[in-house]
Amino acid sequence: MLLSLVACSGSSSLPDTSQAPGFDLDSATLALARLNHYRTLASVPKVQLDYDLSRDCQKHANYLKINSVDLRVVGLQAHTEDPHAVGYSAAGAEAGGSSVIYQGVTAPAAVDNWMCTLYHRLGLLDPNLLYVGFGSGGGYQVMDVVRGRVGLPYAVSGEALCPPPGMPDTPREYKVEIPHPIPGDEVLGVPITVEFFGAVGDNILNVQTQLTDLAADQAVPCYVQWPGEPFLREWDLDRLIAIIPKQPLAGGRMYRVTVQAWVDGTPWRAEWDFTTR
Repeated sequence: MLLSLVACSGSSSLPDTSQAPGFDLDSATLALARLNHYRTLASVPKVQLDYDLSRDCQKHANYLKINSVDLRVVGLQAHTEDPHAVGYSAAGAEAGGSSVIYQGVTAPAAVDNWMCTLYHRLGLLDPNLLYVGFGSGGGYQVMDVVRGRVGLPYAVSGEALCPPPGMPDTPREYKVEIPHPIPGDEVLGVPITVEFFGAVGDNILNVQTQLTDLAADQAVPCYVQWPGEPFLREWDLDRLIAIIPKQPLAGGRMYRVTVQAWVDGTPWRAEWDFTTR
């Protein structure tokens, strides 16, 4: 997956109802609705479906299907295409490098699962993400979350908390991804993230966090990442504070997240609750 911000033109390729869309429109529509469900919970504007990006995503999904690519085996290479392989296209390869990818689930389930990861969740709640592309085929789900994003200097500044404040029915567990943030420990709670966007979050220091099980009135042991203190050395990400409970969360409980830090030289604090399913 790619996490860099890029500028987009601010216009989307609109549907042409006179011809077939060139991608799985039904799956794309379901995925879009699911992503916008989470964005609405986070008080972030909804995204739209870009048909050109979706055609490219479909090409990459088709490439993965034709070549029977196993994401668990190839890892991050699933975002690339071999120019000598059957089904290769430059457009599909570009989409693969700009997308999050899931294998073996439906389109809306892929969105749900991405939201239960750490790295593949990042940017899905970015207010500067205006358009996404989506392709689906053979159990492969491909969503372009990079090329429809507005970059600096036009990006809106803000932050995204996830799980969103007040979210009901929050999943309890982390979904394993590649790369995996906590080597040797895959039985974890759903990640909690604070992302900063635009001109905010260049400098994050003195981070303090607490996750509290309100029913038990107990602090939950967690792993914590912030710039300069990453889980993985090669994944030291700017503008991110990440909290991962060391065990799956209890079901039917309300949890409170408290995060304090110095952000761009100013004290910053957030506190919010969510409820597990």
